[in-house]
Amino acid sequence: MEPEVNQHTILQAILELSKQMQDMKSDLQQQVEAVEKRLDEKIEAVETRLEKVEQNLSRKIDLVDAKFEILSLDLLTTKAEVSMLKQV
Repeated sequence: MEPEVNQHTILQAILELSKQMQDMKSDLQQQVEAVEKRLDEKIEAVETRLEKVEQNLSRKIDLVDAKFEILSLDLLTTKAEVSMLKQV
């Protein structure tokens, strides 16, 4: 009778360990899903912020471009005036 009790005890221990492993697997899956969710939220926040930065940078580049164009036209006008003065 002793060997049967040992086998039964071993089988129960194996089943209990299996259940514990399933519980651990479930807990780990939940933790991974929570981390994925937080990462997705952070990525979305970074993408939104990056988009705003890109728009702001684009506006600033457009402003610098407009200023450069104005300075170029002023320089061209000044050169034309100097050239006319030289001819007189």
